[in-house]
Amino acid sequence: MMEVVFDKLHGLGNDYIYVDLDRYAIDDLPAFARKVSDRRFGIGGDGVITYNKEHTGHYLMRIFNIDGSEGLMCGNAIRCVAKLLYERGMCTDNPMTINTRSGEKILALTVEEGQVTAARVDMGVPTVIDTAMPVGDLQGTSVSTGNPHFVRFISNDPDDYPLQVEGPQVERHPVFPDGVNYEVAQIIDRSTIKMRVWERGSGLTLACGTGATATAVAAIAQQLADSPVRVMMPGGDLSIEWSGDPADSAFMTGPATYVFQGKIMI
Repeated sequence: MMEVVFDKLHGLGNDYIYVDLDRYAIDDLPAFARKVSDRRFGIGGDGVITYNKEHTGHYLMRIFNIDGSEGLMCGNAIRCVAKLLYERGMCTDNPMTINTRSGEKILALTVEEGQVTAARVDMGVPTVIDTAMPVGDLQGTSVSTGNPHFVRFISNDPDDYPLQVEGPQVERHPVFPDGVNYEVAQIIDRSTIKMRVWERGSGLTLACGTGATATAVAAIAQQLADSPVRVMMPGGDLSIEWSGDPADSAFMTGPATYVFQGKIMI
């Protein structure tokens, strides 16, 4: 048995269990994520986030979903990792560089009295793959923002959309052999979008940073919105900036919130 000290943080209700791999060598991270993410029999969360220092001097963040699958990038989680590293003195760079499975990300931190309250993340250059991709009877926009996304704009309130039914079908559709994150979004005005998400490997979540970025990028690419875009999700809002130039990075700004620290025996 090994005692593991973990932290619980969330970005707009997108909550994860954070573990420092430099302190705890967990052999089977997918199994660990499946066990502790369970909201009835474990700690509870949308998954597990690990971080460890690499030879470059920067930290690597990894994402393990509820089902144990590994994600490439999480916009909400990376802000929380930056908060942990900065406030604990492990890395006080500002801007701060954090490595992910989808590449290096640079964060400009908002610091108030030594506490990181928010971060603006360079999400890298997004790729709009297809603005009219058919997925079964549905049609939407395929976008990569470090993770694959399928964005569908609808005229009605996303709160009334049967995402819990369609989400699993779209996530596992054969056109996406590695799975996909599925967003349904309503254009409120040229600077505001309301969105809900079904996340690959985790299901319904209250917010998704890469999904909000993909949704704003899809809207700007189709001239449905102008940068910056406020993306409203059940857990709160993110601000997304993108020039519309295919060579330019997109930027995401949002909060990071600490919840508690605990211990678990594994």
